[in-house]
Amino acid sequence: MAVITIAVCDEVRKDAQKLVKKLSELIPEAELLVYRKRESLLKGLKDEHKRCDVLFMGLDGEKGESLETVRAIRLGGNYVPVVLVAANDHFYKEVFAFNYITKPVGIGELEHVMKPILRSCELDGGKVLHFQYRTQIYTLQHRRLAYISSSLHNVVFHLTDGTVIRCRARLTDFSDQLADSSFLRCHQSFLINLEKVTSLNKNSFIVGGAEIPISRTYLKNSRQKYKDYLDQQKVPS
Repeated sequence: MAVITIAVCDEVRKDAQKLVKKLSELIPEAELLVYRKRESLLKGLKDEHKRCDVLFMGLDGEKGESLETVRAIRLGGNYVPVVLVAANDHFYKEVFAFNYITKPVGIGELEHVMKPILRSCELDGGKVLHFQYRTQIYTLQHRRLAYISSSLHNVVFHLTDGTVIRCRARLTDFSDQLADSSFLRCHQSFLINLEKVTSLNKNSFIVGGAEIPISRTYLKNSRQKYKDYLDQQKVPS
């Protein structure tokens, strides 16, 4: 099953807890972001590292507040699917959302709602890399990473849009998460995403505008892995 990030925003604590418990049972691999206040949700979604694949929004009493929150998310350029979770179906015909379910939420309903979203995540290439630095939890999609570098127990993630994210760690700390992926160790201090390599020189890879060195230890394996990768991309004639 693809890795997925789910946000839940419900000011009714017990309802949020019940929903999170059922989502955890249904999708154990999911990352769950829980917000008690709509203001916290909006602030969290503005952070690129807290992007989610689906949002469950509680719709209790103050319908206008919930819908204004969804509108604010859309105006911010975020088109995450929103599932409204209400105490009844009174507002069903008045709102536009990906889906609308009523409390108490049954596991069957939840599975029905999540199936197309999970399928979309699988088609979208759901591999991600998770890590925590200080109080922040990061979720980075592999496809957004160009390469990863390290120096003196500091790891730097270089994103395709030019963003740089740092944390206190070692490259080996991410070995398990990057296994069976397009990432290749080409140097003691570098991991590259083969999908982002634009050319191979004698002793270096070109990734976007950066030249990443290949050390002697990794040279033979790196050249072979890159050749294998290119062969896999060829369209059969």
